[in-house]
Amino acid sequence: MLAIGAVHLPVLIAVSLTVLAAVIQGMLLRAGDDTDDGTSASRGEPRRPAAPVLALLALSLVCLLQTVPLPLSWLARLAPTTADVWSRALLPLGEAPPPHAPLSLDPGATLVEALRWATYAGVFHAAATTARRRGAAWGIALVFASALAAALTTLAHGLAGATHVFGLYAPRFPAAPWHVGPLLNPNNLAGYLDLGAFCGVGLYLMRRPLLPRWLVAAGVALLIAIAFTSASRAGLAVIPIGAALLVALLARRSARHGTDIPASRRALVGLAAVALGGGASLALLGSSTMTWMELGERDISKLDLFRSILPMLADYPWFGVGRGAFESVYPAYRFASGNVVFTHAESFPLQWAAEWGLPLAALSLAGLALLLRPARLGVPRSAVATGAWVGVVALLLQNLADLALEVPAIPIAVATVCGSLWGDPRRRGLSSRSDPRRTASRASDPSAPDALPHPLQRFARLALVVGGAIALMGAALLRGTPDLDADRALTRAAFASWRPTDDPAPVRASLRAAMHRHPADPYFPLLGALLAFQSDRESPMPWLQRTLERSQRSGRAHLLLAEVLAAEGATTQALLELRFALDDDPELTTQSAQLAVRWTRNLDDLLRAVPEGKRGTLLLTAYARRLDRPGEEDARLRAAQEALRRDPEALDPRWVIGDVLLGALTGGPAAPRCEGPQRATCVTDIETQARMIEAGASNSWLAPDLRARLLMAEGRPAQAEQLLAESCNRVLERASCLRLRVQAAAASDLPPRVAAATRDLLGEACGPPATCARAATWLGDLMASRKAWGTALSHYERAVTEEASDLRWEKLAEAAANAGSLVRAVEALEKVRRARGVPDPTLDIRIRDLKARAAGKLLVP
Repeated sequence: MLAIGAVHLPVLIAVSLTVLAAVIQGMLLRAGDDTDDGTSASRGEPRRPAAPVLALLALSLVCLLQTVPLPLSWLARLAPTTADVWSRALLPLGEAPPPHAPLSLDPGATLVEALRWATYAGVFHAAATTARRRGAAWGIALVFASALAAALTTLAHGLAGATHVFGLYAPRFPAAPWHVGPLLNPNNLAGYLDLGAFCGVGLYLMRRPLLPRWLVAAGVALLIAIAFTSASRAGLAVIPIGAALLVALLARRSARHGTDIPASRRALVGLAAVALGGGASLALLGSSTMTWMELGERDISKLDLFRSILPMLADYPWFGVGRGAFESVYPAYRFASGNVVFTHAESFPLQWAAEWGLPLAALSLAGLALLLRPARLGVPRSAVATGAWVGVVALLLQNLADLALEVPAIPIAVATVCGSLWGDPRRRGLSSRSDPRRTASRASDPSAPDALPHPLQRFARLALVVGGAIALMGAALLRGTPDLDADRALTRAAFASWRPTDDPAPVRASLRAAMHRHPADPYFPLLGALLAFQSDRESPMPWLQRTLERSQRSGRAHLLLAEVLAAEGATTQALLELRFALDDDPELTTQSAQLAVRWTRNLDDLLRAVPEGKRGTLLLTAYARRLDRPGEEDARLRAAQEALRRDPEALDPRWVIGDVLLGALTGGPAAPRCEGPQRATCVTDIETQARMIEAGASNSWLAPDLRARLLMAEGRPAQAEQLLAESCNRVLERASCLRLRVQAAAASDLPPRVAAATRDLLGEACGPPATCARAATWLGDLMASRKAWGTALSHYERAVTEEASDLRWEKLAEAAANAGSLVRAVEALEKVRRARGVPDPTLDIRIRDLKARAAGKLLVP
């Protein structure tokens, strides 16, 4: 768990090696037990592996079989859709289909899954062996302690405000505050903590507990509290369900067998109230507004996910897409818009069905449920077993709508609990296999199937286990790396380092290798299309065709297709492709607007790219902001008004209308709109737009911007500065507001207000050096435009101190020369010359002239 859940293959291999050592030790211990009295049942245990171990190994074997290459003709009969994906995988490269292909559409990931399931089997075997010798409480206490470690490390990261796990590991996705820890996904963390909490309750109810009861109760309360702050809705929902199931099972056990619980039933209710209520109280005290916002989030994307998996099941009903291949195959079935990648089905039955096929998934679920039923695990006879089993049930219920079971650390914990529960009844002699008559039969008949094996047979078994495990680890390491995520990063890096003048062959080779490892993923053909388009050496169309085959909602593919069509002069079709791109991914609005306005500035043509209804509001607003050339005022107004017609609550179109009217007030190309009697109407309209914006979002700076610029247009910059001084403290876009305030203060010619506004702007901007340097440079430019050279010089000095650049040194030199500080100007230009490192005659002439002027000035008495 502490090693980021063992999701990375090197960590998984280290864990698997440790588990292998534990399995070997367990086999040797059991062999020693056998030799105690010459029978394999001397401790009530058979020598054969436990049935769940065999079941888990069988699932690992299934994963291995999914990676076996088959002739493509055989594959077409067994899994036609899989065969079609493999046969078309390399078409963009102009290559023939591979002659052999496996059932899995990501063989490397499937091999890693085979290693995972074999590891779970080894953990179960080791836990069962330990429980036969020490009882179930040891394994259950280990899971409880591990959950406490997860809670405490997450809490410590939150208190420290950490963004890296242990200060070392950078998450691959932005983790919210208080969610940074070894289990970065809140749903994974909540599931692990729920399992640990119920294991803790079972430990509390033991007749002779391993730990002090007060310590266990405090641990349970802490686990509940951290689970609450994780803001996992499914993780929280299963806690009361599990608590009710636990009380019901304990009450039934007490009524049937007489209780061995060290408390009355009333005290049991008190325990539940103290542990759960204490945890809830801690959670309420430690929760934040963000926690409640996350819990109240109405994100229904999982419903779209579940619904979109059904066609996937229909295409791969018998053998699935291959365990671990879901992420690369799912984009072909995604309904939702956007550029979001779902790595898992968010429901373990659906995940198994999609990756193993419906028959095997159903058989696996039914078989494991039968093998691990309560009576088989001794749940009716033990309070600690009851608590731990309820924890497993709660985790499985949560994972009907979450993905925790896909993080190896969590199934390892489940295998530890279930293995411990499996082995404990056999330690007590409660297994049906320990019938005295069968034991006597085995002792008297050495030829019986369970007779003590020959030492060579034991050695052969050990060799088989060790050899198979090492071979599986080697195969997973060789073929499981790089994985899909790493391949995306590698191909992206290869493309980023390539230039259009370079040979694209190395990038193509990288793409070919990745497409052979992940034939169903749409990312690699999309990158190939971009490479083909920019290199101009081949057509990008076959690549785009393959991308759209493998991703129904690929907005970026449509965006690139639009660029390809526009380059061929088919502007009308290109604009239609932009509409498809926005239908698939609304986040492409800015890029689409830039391309569309580059191709044409005719609004009637631009409207071809606008999606229907409210979805087109953002693009219309983007048009209205970009159609800013003289003479385009009517087009800006039409676009803004159409956006408001579609969405009357939109704010940006109102700002655009106000901006056009302000331009008319200040004598711009649209001045006739606001001349003479129309001026008062324009002023009223601007104030109306500002008022509507303020009513829609009181913390938006668009309304203060319109009002302040209106005051400045009417010759009242001091009032504008005062308005902004009050408004900038409550708007979200504070830096933009403060810049306008500095402009208003400068126009008012009131040095104290200029100084105050400048100080506030630098205070806001001067965090990162680059941001501070940009703000100081902007201030220097503003003061230079007003011929305030001394003030401009001081700002440029601040800019080069924060982040020096040739351009900033040149601006400093100009300001210094105009301010009369010629020596400082020479020093600045000499820094530019040294930084460039190449001769620059023009720069040398400027330096020589400044030196001559400085010398002449110094000679003046």
